[in-house]
Amino acid sequence: MNAHVDSAGSDPAAPPNVPRSRSVLMRFLVRSWEYRRPHMWARVRVAYGVFNLGLGVLLLAAGHWLGPLAWLGVLPLAGAALIFWTARRLQASVQS
Repeated sequence: MNAHVDSAGSDPAAPPNVPRSRSVLMRFLVRSWEYRRPHMWARVRVAYGVFNLGLGVLLLAAGHWLGPLAWLGVLPLAGAALIFWTARRLQASVQS
């Protein structure tokens, strides 16, 4: 690993106008056209995250009706966590 990399993961010797490379996960989850209007897309992602969060809680709460299928409610909760994470990273990429 490069000894000149600071704790934020950026190289202080690099010119300030060179964009940081995105992680593989961010390249997979966030499309390049979303960086044109990142504030709007972050709001859209938060809305989708809230929907997934509500759906997951609803499925887990309906356990007495759904029986063993109620554990499928964990999937939307995991999706909501991933959506909120990408929305936060998208906002942070604009601010830095």
